[in-house]
Amino acid sequence: MKNYNNCSVEDLVLDAYFRKWSLGELPSKDTFWEKWLEKYPEKTQLIEDAKSLVIALKVKNTDMFSDEEINDGIQNILVETQHKYPGLKIISFKWLRIAASIAIIFGLSWWMTSKNVLNITNIDTISSIEQKATHTNHGKQSIIFELADGSKITLEPHSELRYGNEFGKEKREVFLTGGAFFDVAKDTQRPFLVYTGKLVTKVIGTSFRIQAYEKDNNISVDVRSGKVTVYRQDSKSKNSKSLSTEIVLIPNQKAVFEKEQELLVKTLVDKPIRLNTIPENASLVFSETKVSDIFSRLEGIYGVKIGFDKDVFNKCTVTASFQTETLYEKLALICEIIQAKYEIVDGEIMIYGKGC
Repeated sequence: MKNYNNCSVEDLVLDAYFRKWSLGELPSKDTFWEKWLEKYPEKTQLIEDAKSLVIALKVKNTDMFSDEEINDGIQNILVETQHKYPGLKIISFKWLRIAASIAIIFGLSWWMTSKNVLNITNIDTISSIEQKATHTNHGKQSIIFELADGSKITLEPHSELRYGNEFGKEKREVFLTGGAFFDVAKDTQRPFLVYTGKLVTKVIGTSFRIQAYEKDNNISVDVRSGKVTVYRQDSKSKNSKSLSTEIVLIPNQKAVFEKEQELLVKTLVDKPIRLNTIPENASLVFSETKVSDIFSRLEGIYGVKIGFDKDVFNKCTVTASFQTETLYEKLALICEIIQAKYEIVDGEIMIYGKGC
């Protein structure tokens, strides 16, 4: 393994292994860089600066070019930029703030035109040329801020949200790394789009939470209110001739994108909340109540579809009192009483059993 102890920002940017880690392309079991940072915490700023530049450049290797040719391309970007703008001391700048404006606008455009070594295909990278505003949370507590359209963002620790200066004028696009809760202002003419790697979340006006940390194997989107559409970014390509895979989510539903298998599935949130005016700790008391009526009541409270065979469970009744139990705890107790079981299938709850 290469010794990275004396590497500079530039050395790391030119290192193929470091670039793959920065872009989340290494296998989940490869934790070399995480362990390296634990061993050398004083290198944190160096790693963050280099990683920010890699993400800003976001070059994608093609079958036509080797890592050496890609490295040469990046090196020429930096050299040519300094040649054209000798007054700029690139290494002394903060990489995150100038990567898009210097390395991409001046260097990358020239190098792509003359050498055709770098190939930008990701919508995140294309849009990064326009991105000026960045909210980064390095602290231990979430931070709350408001965007120009009135949308409120709660940005979780170790997370970053980026968007262009033109946000809200013609389009509403943001790019998230990490976790955030979105309370989006309604605008039927301009959908709100959140890009997280290969996953895109599209809404008009609603509230939802996204977990998209690079170290995690999955990206998840939890819906609190309204309706959310989630799809893979490449499936929405203008050149795609196949039908796109879209998932429509309603409150208490969740989409999970498995990075390795690139699989997008619909399920329920880990802890469904009550959607009506009934307080979370309000009691639910049933006395010899038909189980069909109980399921109907729970559907209304949580907004979650509960499917079951009405003929099979027609004679089942339940006497029980609920207060602080979660939806799943309520279902577990009910199923125990009527000798049934439940499963979550495509964002709905299915009850199976022989009946009473």
